[in-house]
Amino acid sequence: MATLTVETRSQTEKLASNKTEAVQTETVQIECVVCTETKDFLHFPLSKLSTDCQHAMRVCVECVRLSITADLKNKYWQDINCPECNNRLDADVVLRYASPETRAKYEDFLTKHMLESQEGFRWCTEPSCGSGHIHEGGYSQPIMKCPNGHLSCYVHKVPWHKGMTCDEFDIVKKNPDSPAYKQHLRQQEENKQSEKIIALTSKPCPSCGRHIEKDGGCAHMIYTFHMCPQLNMYRKDKLLFLVPRTL
Repeated sequence: MATLTVETRSQTEKLASNKTEAVQTETVQIECVVCTETKDFLHFPLSKLSTDCQHAMRVCVECVRLSITADLKNKYWQDINCPECNNRLDADVVLRYASPETRAKYEDFLTKHMLESQEGFRWCTEPSCGSGHIHEGGYSQPIMKCPNGHLSCYVHKVPWHKGMTCDEFDIVKKNPDSPAYKQHLRQQEENKQSEKIIALTSKPCPSCGRHIEKDGGCAHMIYTFHMCPQLNMYRKDKLLFLVPRTL
């Protein structure tokens, strides 16, 4: 009888413990106000998405992730908001909950923003380039040359207006119908077409990255832009022997 009593008491305590755990489980189930699914509280943010949020966290992590992706796609990159109260999210929150693909895009925006905040920084105006640097010459020396050789105007943030000073460019820009401004636009278009042709008919130099063009059937190479400062001799460490021609 004593053994039976102990087993009965043990079973009773186990049932009571299971009921307690069931009650506790029920108390941490939350319904997401976006997808309306009921999920465990671990599927929800454990802290406020924004310091300005005055509500409990009732949007699940998956819906937060989808909201961040939609905001980055459809809004200005700094206007990513809480999906419930529309308060702006800080960068660390966006990076914490964004999908890997969205996080990579957001990090690109952050990097560009930090670079552009540096005094004197300018992007190359050639669309196919993508480089940028701090131009130490500033407004007094407005011709800016990127590492790939493209010329831009530091003042106007456009391709360099060859044949015109910045003051002259300001004058012709105010009159879009002037022959000088039309010539500038034609020159820009011609430069773009030239860049496309160069990309199709040449390859980058294995040492300096400049575009080079093969001359004939042998391994003799010429430069489409200028002499390579590093290829002044045979390159035996490459598959081809590159001999730059003096133009």
